[in-house]
Amino acid sequence: MHLARLELTNVRTFPRLDLALAPGAHLVIGANASGKSNLLEAIALLATTRSGRAGGDVDLVSWQALAEEPVPAARLAAQVETAQGRTELEIAVIAGGAADRGIEPTRASRRFRVNGVARRASDLIGRLRVVLFAAEDLRIVEGPPGLRRRYLDITLAQLDPTYVRAAQRYARVLQQRNGLLRLLAARRGKPDELDFWDDELASAGAVLIAARAAALRYLARDAAERYAELASPVEALTICYRPALPDELRAAIGEHDLAPRMRSALEAGRRTDIDRGLTRIGPHRDDIAFAIDGRDAGTFASRGQQRTIALALRLAEVTLSTSRTGDAPVLLLDDILSEIDAERRRRVLEAAYGVDQVILTTPDADRPTPGELPQARRYRLADGKFAPA
Repeated sequence: MHLARLELTNVRTFPRLDLALAPGAHLVIGANASGKSNLLEAIALLATTRSGRAGGDVDLVSWQALAEEPVPAARLAAQVETAQGRTELEIAVIAGGAADRGIEPTRASRRFRVNGVARRASDLIGRLRVVLFAAEDLRIVEGPPGLRRRYLDITLAQLDPTYVRAAQRYARVLQQRNGLLRLLAARRGKPDELDFWDDELASAGAVLIAARAAALRYLARDAAERYAELASPVEALTICYRPALPDELRAAIGEHDLAPRMRSALEAGRRTDIDRGLTRIGPHRDDIAFAIDGRDAGTFASRGQQRTIALALRLAEVTLSTSRTGDAPVLLLDDILSEIDAERRRRVLEAAYGVDQVILTTPDADRPTPGELPQARRYRLADGKFAPA
């Protein structure tokens, strides 16, 4: 798999970009704040439909378009080449709100197309698969559980359409169930009104939990091996899935009757859920535990150790994506090679030889060196424009 063409219009720092790309390595050199991260974020957005940054969709639209155009909009388009042929993807982000009154828009709507036909967001996911390494990845290790759940969702959504549909259904049902719990807490309804929502939540939740458990078994094993190669001195990395289920249910993950067991657990906990006005068990409260030599990495690991864990995890993600689909993902490396030592750079770049296409950004033209990444096409990025380096 590789990205054959990328077109951006009014996307953050890019008023207009039309970039043809071949398989192989592409190195983008630019000063800080030149738009390197914006470039890789746009590619990842086309793969996952989700931005890696906080903020709303309207933040994708360039400041110039917001200031000058009556209907500010951003457009992202890509041509993706796989063994099955070419696919064209497009996302349009249309700013709305109060622009007609001279006030900056505060919201945006999105439109999606696949091969020129209007589709849903879920229909784009997985058509282009990427693994993105970024400096912020260490937040997966030391940040809040929500970031780890988000990591799992983005990773698995690219590999399994069933997961995408289950995640969307779960989110809708969870919102409905929590709303009903709050009504019941105010004595407005009967507890048996939860029956339907418990059935739906358990059905979708079991799909998510089983998929996460299977993926993390693979990732844990491969990331531990990668970490052993990267770490000095050698330390043991363990990664454990922490599903938000009662203890007796955790052992049932992978069993065919997980959904009815989860349904029973939801019913058994209704009284407490009603009192609190929220659903206490399910994948919306899952977590991942990282440990080095048995000690919690989020609390006790150094920044260098956390960064190495994140690198090992992303390298494992490359092999997971390839093994699941038979086709390597596009590898995106955002300003990380200048921050790690030569041995870790070598290990990360080895992964670049296992994929059809890698796109790297760096503020330093000397890292990676031509010797570390031979035959890479090199570009300079400034003011939203590319030029051969």
